[in-house]
Amino acid sequence: MPAAPIYLDANATTCPLPDTISALALAMADGPLNPSSAHARGARARELGMVARDEVADLVGCAVPEAIVFTSGGTEANNMALAAHAWDERLTLVVSAVEHASVLRPAEAAARRGVDLRVLPVDAGGLVDPAALNDAVSTARDNLIVSIQWANSETGVLQPLPALLAGIKGKRDAFLHSDAVQAVGKVPVDIQASGVDALSLSGHKVHGPAGIGALVTVDTGDAPLRPMLFGGEQQRGLRPGSEPIPLMVGLGAAMRGRLLRFDEDVAHLRRLRDLFETGLKDALPEVSINASTAPRLPNTANVRFPDVDGGALVAQLDDLGIQCSQGSACSSGKPQPSHVLLAMGLSEREAYASVRFAFSVMNTDDEVCRAVEIVAMTAGGLRGRTPW
Repeated sequence: MPAAPIYLDANATTCPLPDTISALALAMADGPLNPSSAHARGARARELGMVARDEVADLVGCAVPEAIVFTSGGTEANNMALAAHAWDERLTLVVSAVEHASVLRPAEAAARRGVDLRVLPVDAGGLVDPAALNDAVSTARDNLIVSIQWANSETGVLQPLPALLAGIKGKRDAFLHSDAVQAVGKVPVDIQASGVDALSLSGHKVHGPAGIGALVTVDTGDAPLRPMLFGGEQQRGLRPGSEPIPLMVGLGAAMRGRLLRFDEDVAHLRRLRDLFETGLKDALPEVSINASTAPRLPNTANVRFPDVDGGALVAQLDDLGIQCSQGSACSSGKPQPSHVLLAMGLSEREAYASVRFAFSVMNTDDEVCRAVEIVAMTAGGLRGRTPW
C-alpha cells in the first residue's frame, strides 16, 4: 500500500484538531443559538460568543474583547480594515509590495477611485524599506491608512512592525493595520505592543474551522471602521447578521489550544522546518532558501531549485504523496510568477523555480525525513528540464 500523503501546505489551510472539532460539534448540537434572541436560548448564545471572544483576545493580546469583529475569514477582515475611510481624494493608503491579494486588490480598487496609493518596496530579504515608509507618511494626504503584513504567507518573512510604525502617530493621525493571518499562533502576537490599531486573523490557518476569522482592534473607541454590509446592529453594526456561534466556538477552541501549547508547538514547528531545510541542502547543495537571512515564521521554507520548473515539481510531488505549493497566483489558467519573490528582486525564472513548504503541528519528524528524500529525488530528476 502507498504511504499516506504528507501535507506540507499549512500556510494555505490546516486541518482542525480534535479539540476544535469537538467544540464545534458540541455547539452545533447545543440547539438553536441566535445571540439576538431575547429568550434563554439567546442568552446561551451570547454566553458562548463572549467566551469565544475572550479566547481570541487572549492569544493576540487584546485587552478589550468587545473590540473583536468576527468575519468570514482573513480576506473579509482585510477588506473591512481598508474600508476604514470613505474612498475619496483625501485619503493616502500605504501598503507593502508583498501583501496578500486581499490587501493589494482592494488597494488597487481604491486607487482607481482617486485614492493616493503608495506601494512600499522591500529588500532582498523581503523586509519593508523604512525610508520609503517614512517618505510616504510625511507626504500623505489628509487621511492615512497604513497596512503592513505581520508575516508573509509565501516566504514566512516577519516584518518588524513596532520599529516600522514607531513615531507615525506622533507625526500625524493614521489608522495602522496588519494582516496577521499567518502570524497568529506561530509567533507571539500582541496587538497592544505592536503599534497597530487593528489586525486580521483567520481560523483555518491555525487548526480552527474554515469560514471564520476576525478583525481585532485595540479598543472600541475611535477606530474609523465602516461596515461593508447593512441590515442589522450585530457586532456594533460593523458586521451585521446573525453571528455564527458554532464557528466562533470552534475558533475560540483553536485559539485556546494554541495558547496553552504555544511554546511547545512553536518549537515543534521550528524543528520540523530546520530538519527539512538542513536535510534538503545536504541532499541538494545547489538549492537555496528564499529570505533565509530575514526573521521568518518557524514553519515556512520557500526553496529555490535552480534549473527546475517549480510547477512541474509541485505536480510530480503531489503524485508521490507530498502536498506543497508555489504560492503564486493563477490567472486564466496561466501560472504567474510570485509577486512576492519578484518584489524581493528574484528574476521570473528564479520565482518559477521556487516552491513553498509549510509545516503544521500535525506533521512528524518521520514525515519530514521522508519528504526530504522524495523532494530531493524528484527535483534532481527534473533539473534542466525547464520550459525556458
